[in-house]
Amino acid sequence: MPTTDLFRRTKFAPAMDALPLVCLDVGARGGIESDLLPLAFACDTIGFEPDAEEFKRLETSPPGPWRSRRYAPVALAGGRGRRMLHLTVDRASASLLQPDPAIGARFDKTQYCTVERTVDIDTVGLDDAVAAYAARAPDYLKIDVESAEGEVFAGAKRTLSSLIAIKTEISFMPFRRGQALAADIDRMLRGDGFELMDYTRPAHWRRRGHVLHPLSAPGPVPYARGQLMHGDALYMRGPDALPAGADESDRAAADRLLRACWLLMAHGYFDHAEDLLRRPAARHRLVADFGIDPAAALFDASCRMGRAAWRTALWRQLRGLVPLLRAGVLRTSGGRNRPDAR
Repeated sequence: MPTTDLFRRTKFAPAMDALPLVCLDVGARGGIESDLLPLAFACDTIGFEPDAEEFKRLETSPPGPWRSRRYAPVALAGGRGRRMLHLTVDRASASLLQPDPAIGARFDKTQYCTVERTVDIDTVGLDDAVAAYAARAPDYLKIDVESAEGEVFAGAKRTLSSLIAIKTEISFMPFRRGQALAADIDRMLRGDGFELMDYTRPAHWRRRGHVLHPLSAPGPVPYARGQLMHGDALYMRGPDALPAGADESDRAAADRLLRACWLLMAHGYFDHAEDLLRRPAARHRLVADFGIDPAAALFDASCRMGRAAWRTALWRQLRGLVPLLRAGVLRTSGGRNRPDAR
């Protein structure tokens, strides 16, 4: 759904320019998190990527649409120290935690859980990384560190207190020994004032193969549902954990509330943003300092995002139609796909 700089074409643009976001991407392989593209012009981004080869590729890649972008060759953990990195057959699954090969064998996906070799690396905590690389406290964090998210959160209380939104990878199955599962992460973040907004990109694994519901494939079991294994969870700071903003002259409260609105709108939660824009400090800041009518600006931004979301949904439906029809042909072929068919 992200449409690059969509909000630059809205009435909020002057306020977003004046109140940009500091956004962290921990585990930045592939580039900065695309969820923030609608307000890329108002995002100062910092990506942390410990893989030397990937870091070099990222650092020399085009800067993209971001207000600013930089990368740091830093491995995040619970704190500063020397740790062992387990390099698996599938390098994207490399982790500070030791994989459980039994999970890979159970689902016939050993490439994610088979360690080829280990290397010693230096790690730092998130609080130290923020102090070294960020100009001010961050507003947004995307983190994907292959099951070490729990220990990073546990060692980053100062950073957590500043964040408004967190997108974190979560696991429902213990792929690695000692990892925090989805329920543990949820308990930890709720304790810091965050609320779960959505599960995104859920990954379902079949015992054999990668073809997923509702599709079928040749083999002894053409169709089977996959078990929920992992995905991403989006958390936002709850309204009670944000400044009350009852005093129109409270500039600090207004700025924090407005930055929360930017992040809510970027993810499509315009009704939540509406509640924050009713608070006197936020409303007064927009009207008095930027000449923006909050209700009119929100209506305009919501319509623009809604149209973009509709186009994206239509495109995804059309793209998924061909494999769905092919799978339907396979299912209707009946016994011709049975291993014992003659």
